[in-house]
Amino acid sequence: MKKIKMAVVGYGNRGQVYADYSLDEPNELEIVAIIDPNEYKLQVAKERYGLSDGQVFTCYADFVKSRIEADIVANATMDQYHYQTAMEILNSKHDMLMEKPIVADKGELMDIYNLANANDCKVFVCHVLRYSPFYKEVKALIDGGKIGDIVSMEMNEHVWVPHYLSSYGRGKWKSESECGSPILLAKCCHDMDLICWLNGKKPAHIASFGHRSHFVLKNKPQDATEYCYNCPRANDCIYSAMKLYYDNDVMPFLFLDSLNKPYEDVTKEERLELLKTTDFGKCAYNMGGDVVDRQNLIVDFEDGSVAAFTLSGGTCRPDRYIHVVGTLGEIEGKLEENKFVFRKYNADKVWYTEEIIDLKDKIINKVKFGGHSGGDYGIMHDIVRYLNGESASASITLLKDSIGSHLLVYGAEQSRKTYKTVKIEA
Repeated sequence: MKKIKMAVVGYGNRGQVYADYSLDEPNELEIVAIIDPNEYKLQVAKERYGLSDGQVFTCYADFVKSRIEADIVANATMDQYHYQTAMEILNSKHDMLMEKPIVADKGELMDIYNLANANDCKVFVCHVLRYSPFYKEVKALIDGGKIGDIVSMEMNEHVWVPHYLSSYGRGKWKSESECGSPILLAKCCHDMDLICWLNGKKPAHIASFGHRSHFVLKNKPQDATEYCYNCPRANDCIYSAMKLYYDNDVMPFLFLDSLNKPYEDVTKEERLELLKTTDFGKCAYNMGGDVVDRQNLIVDFEDGSVAAFTLSGGTCRPDRYIHVVGTLGEIEGKLEENKFVFRKYNADKVWYTEEIIDLKDKIINKVKFGGHSGGDYGIMHDIVRYLNGESASASITLLKDSIGSHLLVYGAEQSRKTYKTVKIEA
């Protein structure tokens, strides 16, 4: 098998995850260039992947001028830079692995799609949950006709308190105007993709309701201060930044990223200074963000099947739940448990039979933080083989397959803001 050569644009957490496949499987992937405006991150990447000064760049144009050969370029930039960087990568006629979401605008989405087709470039979207053993097995049962025709799908995502506050409350994705994406794109783009991918039919209509109702200023206790470090409520507030980031080492790759040093070397004094001066230290009710903290949507597909999805931000435990009802059977389970129930109706006994499908032993996860139940490893494993000419796995997320999920989000946001049912049109 040919070793795939990959350049990475944007060396944050996600860029490192995809690049690190080269450390796990050095015979399959080689990192040939890193492009990032942060000089510290370039130095880290040089040491991590054994790169020379001539293989790291602060802008994409310089990488193109270098004429370094790359089979694919990973675009792991922040949401608001996706369009610009995607167009640059496609104009250089490179295949692209693109971190989700693609873009938040339908016109820009079609620009990327049309340019990729014009330049004969393959674009893979990082809907990594497709590649987890859990959802791959769910898809196999559905496509194999084991539950018959889909009647309905029920899915939800519970976003854990630290994750919601660190990313969508105090973090980079707290404001749609700043990051360029609503939370349905920034977080639940995975779930919208799964709804379309598992169903296999075209979505026709959508309705959605959602609000930011809990993490808002009116719920802030009267005696609470702007920052948590000097707040009289710090000891009894469940959202205290001091509890999250000072007492406990929660999501350091987000909280400590601005310090430009290894997380393990950050002192208590440096942590406290961040909590006194940055948004990460602010009151959970006074973070200034505008992305919703709860949302529901219902989808009507062209064949008459339906789907419902619920997002809850700030939950006790993180999990994703799915229940697919078909004409011959059902699938029900939770991703975090890495197992689901396959259920069939027994007409003779007027009851049902069920089988537990446990996939824990099939997960390969070499990521320090997260790993998406094996999906982070799985996407690189499948793409390397696809670029080597092997048949596409059922999970391969080519751009044309991801457009539907983005149109779903655009429609959901239009519905949420207008209180109207929206027709999904390409």
